[in-house]
Amino acid sequence: IKREDEIGEVARELISMKEELSKQQNAKEEMIHNISHDLKTPIATIKSYSESIKDGIYPYGDLESSVDVILNNAQRLEDKVHSLLYLNRIEYLITTDAEGVVTNMKEVVEQVVLNSAVIDPDIRLITDVEEVFFDGLLEGWRVAIENIMENAFRYAKTYIKIVVRENDIRIYNDGPKMPEDRIETLFKPYEKGEGGRFGLGLSIVSKVTKTNHYIVKGYNTDDGVCFRIYRPVTQKKGHKRGKNNVGSRNDWQRDHR
Repeated sequence: IKREDEIGEVARELISMKEELSKQQNAKEEMIHNISHDLKTPIATIKSYSESIKDGIYPYGDLESSVDVILNNAQRLEDKVHSLLYLNRIEYLITTDAEGVVTNMKEVVEQVVLNSAVIDPDIRLITDVEEVFFDGLLEGWRVAIENIMENAFRYAKTYIKIVVRENDIRIYNDGPKMPEDRIETLFKPYEKGEGGRFGLGLSIVSKVTKTNHYIVKGYNTDDGVCFRIYRPVTQKKGHKRGKNNVGSRNDWQRDHR
């Protein structure tokens, strides 16, 4: 591999590829191990509470409260399994019959905001949305926006703001800033999230955006965090567009503030 010709170059590329594949395999194995651990907790809770109730013991004070714990953990388990299944099939879903299909992102965002409003009434939802169209199927984009919003609600203190322009969506929240090392791995599959848990939501966002040829990034702002989905090239001809879709740099700086 020390040869300074084409054969040496090929050898070095093969070794680099092997190392990357090995790294990905190790990451997947660690993810499976940690996801298994993450699934065990609600399963163990459901099992122990059910056995206690069967024996006439109410571990959370009374029957209704104890059953609520079981239901809450069953919901947690269902959400985790749903995320795993969706992550597994998302690439097939968003590439099947998706050629030339566009989605009205104004409609997607408005629907997601409507559904999200009940999550935490104390969080203000601010929207500045133009009618623009993104390449790809509606379901994939809906899930991607929902996952970013779910993440935003988890950390926001007082508000979440969504700005939609041509080829550009930004979702702000005034939660705590992210560590720099976390930003670097934010959307990578199989990466460990806050509290040592594997959050699959942002991995799904990454798959949707990459498959539809968009870029997703997260970064810190003056008063919190922003997630941005964008395409740095002119959109294909023939797609419907709303009016005044493209904002200036000053417009984005104002939105950022």
